[in-house]
Amino acid sequence: MSTDHALPPTPTATPSSAYAGPATPAVLTVAVAAGVVLGVVDLWWSTYHPSAWSSVANSCAGWAACAFVLGAALRVDALRAAVAAVVMLAVAVEAYYAAEVVLQFSDRTVLTSPVAMEWLVLAGVAGAVFGPAGAWASGRSPVLAAAGLAVGVALLLGDAWQLAHGSYGAVGGEPRVLVLLALAMLAASLRRPVVTIAAFVLSLPLSLVVAAAFTAGGVYM
Repeated sequence: MSTDHALPPTPTATPSSAYAGPATPAVLTVAVAAGVVLGVVDLWWSTYHPSAWSSVANSCAGWAACAFVLGAALRVDALRAAVAAVVMLAVAVEAYYAAEVVLQFSDRTVLTSPVAMEWLVLAGVAGAVFGPAGAWASGRSPVLAAAGLAVGVALLLGDAWQLAHGSYGAVGGEPRVLVLLALAMLAASLRRPVVTIAAFVLSLPLSLVVAAAFTAGGVYM
């Protein structure tokens, strides 16, 4: 009888041991391209075709919602979704002001103005929060999906609430637009009705927190 012992098989990588979704360079490329489009289209839309929809697009909540959508669309892990969302929003800020220089002949100092720096800070915060929320919302775990979707819906409902009940003077159709977008976000998850219902229930108290945060921070739209 042979006393030789077979060597154990070399471990191989499994799908669960690697990040899901596209490679990181592709993720960053999509984020940069989306940021350029968001910044330029936002300026063009709000300048030449003002409406309630363009007002929402040109708002903190609107851009945060774009970070959520990017995180959901990429279908990557939460960390890379956060990085991609931050990159997209930061690029969008500078693309917006670069378009302002080109289309409206503004001074180039607008690219590094205090307002631009403030938006860059907001881009970092919003991307780090709503990018992962979008990734969770499109993920396999129903618990994380409900939590992530609730965060996205609460963002829109909370902004609608504070606009409708705040002391900002005359408000147009922006609250209705925000509610419609929240409903569309919920509708996109109807293939998992339990997630949709749970997210809607969770979003109601969360929306009050969002409204209070916007009011405390003096964020109008």
